[in-house]
Amino acid sequence: MIYEIIQPCDLLKDYISHFWVGTWDINAHNTNSTHYIIASSFTEITFAFKDNKKHSELLFTSIQGQTNEPNQYSVDKFYHLLGVSFYSHTLPYLFNIPATELNNEYLSLDTFLGQDARILNEKMGFANSTKQRIQILTEYFVNQLTKQHFEDKLILNAIDEIKKRKGDTKILEIASDFGLSQKQFNRRFKVFTGFNPKLYSRIIRFESAIRNYQKAQNLTDLAYLNNYYDQAHFIHEFKSFTGFSPKDFWKLSEE
Repeated sequence: MIYEIIQPCDLLKDYISHFWVGTWDINAHNTNSTHYIIASSFTEITFAFKDNKKHSELLFTSIQGQTNEPNQYSVDKFYHLLGVSFYSHTLPYLFNIPATELNNEYLSLDTFLGQDARILNEKMGFANSTKQRIQILTEYFVNQLTKQHFEDKLILNAIDEIKKRKGDTKILEIASDFGLSQKQFNRRFKVFTGFNPKLYSRIIRFESAIRNYQKAQNLTDLAYLNNYYDQAHFIHEFKSFTGFSPKDFWKLSEE
């Protein structure tokens, strides 16, 4: 598989982590018919195409909310994916809904966006290239920023602090640092992440381990690098969030 990450424009960088593209060689790979989900602090919109050719058939579109549960879905066979990875706090900003409404949800884009999705799907299906498709999505999301939304700057700062610490946090201390009781902090935090602070921190630490995989010599090093108590704790957490052992997960990702 050829995997590419494309950064969003400056107007969207606080809301979109990145666009991504995955393409499989039709002649060298069996058709994909399973869509794998692992724990993630991101909300993902995915467009699946039959191939990477001009005007390729758009097979399905989906939105996966931030999740702490691994899952697998049977889908139409595809060889090319284009996705958008949103920060969970983007949901209140771009769509004026609390993040909790998409917790562990996997929906068709039509179900989530209605007529907007149908217009987007048509435009994406007729686009000539990945660049043009990303431009279509960029224009749509920039327009969403002009609409009504709600925000909580204090909680956004708390989210940033947890990310800076790679999930290695003491929630009571963070709540105190931001002048909130734990109950207030938990309630407001869930609106913008979908999770309570403790679970969100665990997911952030897990994502750090995924990113740092190639920096570690072995699983023990990877566990300690990301502040897990020991290798056994790391493997247990990894299985909980992916449904696979680390070895099987990375083997799957290489297919």
